[in-house]
Amino acid sequence: MKRIVWLAAALALFAPADAALAQFSPGARSVGMGGAGMVFARGVDAIEWNPANLALEGGWNIALGEAGTSALVTGADIEALQDMFEFELPVFTSDGGTAQQAVNALPASGLSLATVSEGFLAGSAAETSNGALPSPGKGYPSIGIAWGQFGVRVRSRVMSDVRLSKELVDLIVNDFDPARINEYQIGDTGFRSVSFSEITAAYGATLGERMALGVSARYVKGHKLTEGRFFEPVLDLVNQTAEFNSVAIEAPGGSGYGVDIGFALDLMAGLRVSASAVNIIQKMTWDDALIAHEATFFACDCPQSDFDSNPEDLIDQYQAGPVDPASMSLYVAQKAQGLFPGAFFPTVFRAGVGWRPWSSTAIELVGASVSPQGRQHNQWDERISLGIEQRLWFLTLRAGGAKGSDGIQALSGGVGLGFGPVKLDVSAGMMSGGFEFASGIVTPEDVDYAGGHVTASLQIMGGGR
Repeated sequence: MKRIVWLAAALALFAPADAALAQFSPGARSVGMGGAGMVFARGVDAIEWNPANLALEGGWNIALGEAGTSALVTGADIEALQDMFEFELPVFTSDGGTAQQAVNALPASGLSLATVSEGFLAGSAAETSNGALPSPGKGYPSIGIAWGQFGVRVRSRVMSDVRLSKELVDLIVNDFDPARINEYQIGDTGFRSVSFSEITAAYGATLGERMALGVSARYVKGHKLTEGRFFEPVLDLVNQTAEFNSVAIEAPGGSGYGVDIGFALDLMAGLRVSASAVNIIQKMTWDDALIAHEATFFACDCPQSDFDSNPEDLIDQYQAGPVDPASMSLYVAQKAQGLFPGAFFPTVFRAGVGWRPWSSTAIELVGASVSPQGRQHNQWDERISLGIEQRLWFLTLRAGGAKGSDGIQALSGGVGLGFGPVKLDVSAGMMSGGFEFASGIVTPEDVDYAGGHVTASLQIMGGGR
């Protein structure tokens, strides 16, 4: 039964196996500062963080490329995952618990995995997909240019999540047992993926010497929107077999737009306050010429079981075809109804204060909040972050931490190398934490987190502050 996990993850991620670790904010600078980076963002980074900074920071900037990836597991920490799925990470040691103890500690909602792939990784994801499954679509190159008060940036992303019920994880850990056939529960096991590219143009203007306002306008090209699930098995108690049905519904394209606004004010002694609203106006429309990917898998305690086959053989069983309202199956009808609700980008509000006593040092405190409408955003977007940046000759060192909604925490660090105007930045960090629904009482609804992020960018930069 471990193969059903591989299959669900492949359906949800549509990306290379190494694209499961990383970025939760625009730009390597922000990742290194724990999700801060808004207050003194400059050049191409300011286009997404706060377009008002284009007027205050000045200079010019060319972004040549970016690659980043993120992952967050909800429902278990690293030690529990190691116990359940029998793997080891050198920097994490297990507490000595058994696999069954780790399963028993799972919340009733089970396990979920949310990922984001940025830049080059998002653009290369389509090249690794199998024709039996929906591909994420080929993204645009991740590039940008800023000159003085103006800037333009192109960015591509693939955002995915996969869910496994607690009952299914229990069966995965214990393998197929005919005596427990009545316990095969699929629950909310399913997946969702969206891939898109953005072209954003921004302008910042000063009001006096210390205040600036900015605006960004964004065109969104949707490549693919996919949602699917595994349905409850059809059981044959006499022959002790189970039949699993799986459906993925795909919208093959879409388009939309968004408008951002920003404000920045320089106070005395190197202090700056900053605020922005992303997608304050937005719209996203997806193609309704849907495509269905369907498959049926047979499970038993015998060599003929589909789940004893190679994972590639399981994928080959999917059959793709257009959704016909007159002849579609009940499974297809159920998933088609849930594809479009919430398939747009929410408004994200950010506010921060920063202190830059010298040109080589910056400290930022930034908070972010996401509106309840719209599901196409990172799971860890809602947070408060504190970060520091220190330049030392050709080196730039960064560190930071964040506290997110429902107890998510992040610790990050990064380094930048400057070779004249050429800047190479690399950042990484880990996410962890937990959330108790009943304060002070351990209940089956307690949720743990485990995850990480890494990103790298290459830019040419000159002038400005």
